[in-house]
Amino acid sequence: MADIFGPAPEPPTELGRLRVLSKTAGIRVSPLILGGMSIGDAWSGAMGSMNKERAFELLDAFYEAGGNFIDTANNYQNEQSEAWIGEWMVSRKLRDQIVIATKFTTDYKKYEVGGGKSA
Repeated sequence: MADIFGPAPEPPTELGRLRVLSKTAGIRVSPLILGGMSIGDAWSGAMGSMNKERAFELLDAFYEAGGNFIDTANNYQNEQSEAWIGEWMVSRKLRDQIVIATKFTTDYKKYEVGGGKSA
């Protein structure tokens, strides 16, 4: 039986040495954030592509090395980045262990979102 009052186990890598994100939030994040701009294949003509299997392998490796902080945005890979990261978290049952930093880009698809008006 593990001693609940003993020291925390050592992280698998330095990536697992979590830091407090904010004094007022109490959220602990990895020292490096994984950028999600390349997760997806919608922009394959402009910046290469990464299929879902490869994206999940990348996310698994990041998490297994101790990472828990992922950056994405609604416009990355035409929304695939956010969707695939979400699917990965659900499939691995990691939602409570991952911190997502995301952004919303106004007029991202102005022909669909408000016809060119800011959100």
